[in-house]
Amino acid sequence: MQRIGIFGGTFNPPHLGHLNIVSKFVKDFGIDKMLIIPTYAPPHKSSPELVSPEDRIEMCKRTFKEPIFHISKVEINRQGKSYTHKTLQELKELNKNAEFFFLVGDDMFLSLHTWKLPNKILEYCTVVAAARSEEISVKNLIDYSKEKFPKEFSEGKIKILPIKPLKLSSTEIRDMRRAGLSIKDFVTKETNEFIEARGLYFD
Repeated sequence: MQRIGIFGGTFNPPHLGHLNIVSKFVKDFGIDKMLIIPTYAPPHKSSPELVSPEDRIEMCKRTFKEPIFHISKVEINRQGKSYTHKTLQELKELNKNAEFFFLVGDDMFLSLHTWKLPNKILEYCTVVAAARSEEISVKNLIDYSKEKFPKEFSEGKIKILPIKPLKLSSTEIRDMRRAGLSIKDFVTKETNEFIEARGLYFD
């Protein structure tokens, strides 16, 4: 059975921290195909600084370059708010014989119980929480899973991916651009060239 990984986000812009997490996820979970899914509009936060879907897709292509990575327009084509359960349902219908693994950052994972239809999400896939911050421990993630989703956790539908934290965020990169600082050490060369050419993230 094909193992398909899913990693979604605004990718505004995608950076080396994203690439680091996804690369370890692919290796540790034996992923055969890795879907990178830029959101159209995130349901959990307003994003007034969000650049166009076309620009974010192009930056993703320039960040996730290995053949295993596939940039999916499923949420951008659907438009509206990007609800995970809808995306998973759509992908399951297209890949009936695949097993899905959904990668999510530890901070977002700790709000999973507030997402729309979280039990449906766990029915459609295995959720993998990336333990990437120093503030949130693996124990925090396990305790949360046992409290909010005891059945699914005991059935192995929730996994933890420990990873050395890379202190980097898209917000910080945008702030650096506005301050006139170089971001070349935090994104791929191709992504940096695109951001420079398009003049992105300047007020």
